[in-house]
Amino acid sequence: MAANFWTSTHGTNWLLSRQALADCRKIDRQYVNEQDLIKVNIWFAQIITDLGRRLQVRQVIIATAITYFKRFYTKNSFRNTEPNLVAATCMYLACKIEESPQHIKAIITDMKTIMQERGENFTYENQKVAEMEFYLLEELDFNMIMYNGLALRGGAQYGDYSLTSTTSTANDNSVAGVTTRVKDIRLWFAQLNVDLEHISDIVQEIISLYKLWGEEDKQNEKIREILTRLLK
Repeated sequence: MAANFWTSTHGTNWLLSRQALADCRKIDRQYVNEQDLIKVNIWFAQIITDLGRRLQVRQVIIATAITYFKRFYTKNSFRNTEPNLVAATCMYLACKIEESPQHIKAIITDMKTIMQERGENFTYENQKVAEMEFYLLEELDFNMIMYNGLALRGGAQYGDYSLTSTTSTANDNSVAGVTTRVKDIRLWFAQLNVDLEHISDIVQEIISLYKLWGEEDKQNEKIREILTRLLK
């Protein structure tokens, strides 16, 4: 991993403006609105999280897999891909990159169980996931290493944090690639060279996501209707 976040591929290639993120969704917005797309992203982030928990992998692997998923969909539409296959492949690849490889059969078996619990079928086998891995690597420009957590600097755009805002984190807080346990949050913020307005905007965005998602049981029915319109 690069010693400096801002010179890493994460810092140089994957800090995307809000406008750039909006442009990525043009095809999908022909079928659903922006709020529906946010719900779709939360839905698949939860699928990846559940898959990671069944596999009993570390939280950082789940965060990496979700970020791979989000990055993939800055270059592709949900409409023209199979997000369940992408989600499983992101977990498979993240386990390798974070040095906790899982057998492809274990990924597929647990993914099938998770989708069955949601009333869906995961019909892909080993070969499809293996093929998808190569396509995923290409779409990610082979930028595999990342800094999971909040990374901002004065004037920086929201970037990958906007792409991973639904990712749950552990007790560690990562800022600009340096992981530290925070004892005094006021002192921690005072030492950051960041625009606090950006921090406030991100906090409000996270709160709005919780409000948007609402009660999970009600959302499960809504998301199926959204996916029916969105996916072929």
